[in-house]
Amino acid sequence: PGDPTSAYAYNPQLFYKNRGPRFYETIAYNGCTWPINGNKNYRLWTYYVGNTPVETKATSTGFYCRKAIDPNLAVGDVQYAGTDWMEIRFAEVVLNLAESACGINKLGEAYQGLEAIRKRAGIPAGADGLYGLQAGMSRSEMFKAILYERRIEFAFEGKRYWDMRRWKLFEGTLNDSVRTGITIDLDTAAISASDFAAARDTMNLDEAYSKYFTIQSKVLDTKYKIDWQPNYYFFAIPQQSIDNNTKLLQTKGWPGGTFDPLQ
Repeated sequence: PGDPTSAYAYNPQLFYKNRGPRFYETIAYNGCTWPINGNKNYRLWTYYVGNTPVETKATSTGFYCRKAIDPNLAVGDVQYAGTDWMEIRFAEVVLNLAESACGINKLGEAYQGLEAIRKRAGIPAGADGLYGLQAGMSRSEMFKAILYERRIEFAFEGKRYWDMRRWKLFEGTLNDSVRTGITIDLDTAAISASDFAAARDTMNLDEAYSKYFTIQSKVLDTKYKIDWQPNYYFFAIPQQSIDNNTKLLQTKGWPGGTFDPLQ
């Protein structure tokens, strides 16, 4: 968002504009058109009037996830529907190959993998044909670019946790941080709640955000910050298992642990 040279100029008040194509396939946000429940013109509203969400089921973050949602299901059929879990899909095969190529310093092959994924996602090639990638990346820069691509491509697919675990990135990335969200409030001094509700489904979204909405960030974790400890990378052995087999040793870093899994 802070890159002034980016083709996707970012405006925090109009946060939904000029985002990468995968944003719109992944995130449902206040005011977006989301064909769902048999309604091709449905618009999602998660704003607040005072301290009350306009929809009683508005999320705490202000957003919904679009992935793996069948927009053609009728409301009455949702409770009977399911989604098959995709453990691995084509994009992951390509990015696994790119990561492996980076690992042995075949950066040209790593570029090919990243470019293929970004082209597939609908990102423009650009004048240099690099699909928004930095030219001439070093091995370490390429590695970061691949992990970042995985973070976007596999959002809400359960991959990020394991990427961070296998590369031991938790402490440096998440420690001392908290989860945040936004609250979008209707400015009732500019328009009444009833007048806005009557006009909102046909209103231009830029107009709504520019004239009638205020956006406030909020902290969701108010009691604790993330504090990942290095010993968490190796699971503790359940005490019941140790009780059943006295030959088992607890992993180092856990109470009474003497077993070093790296030895």
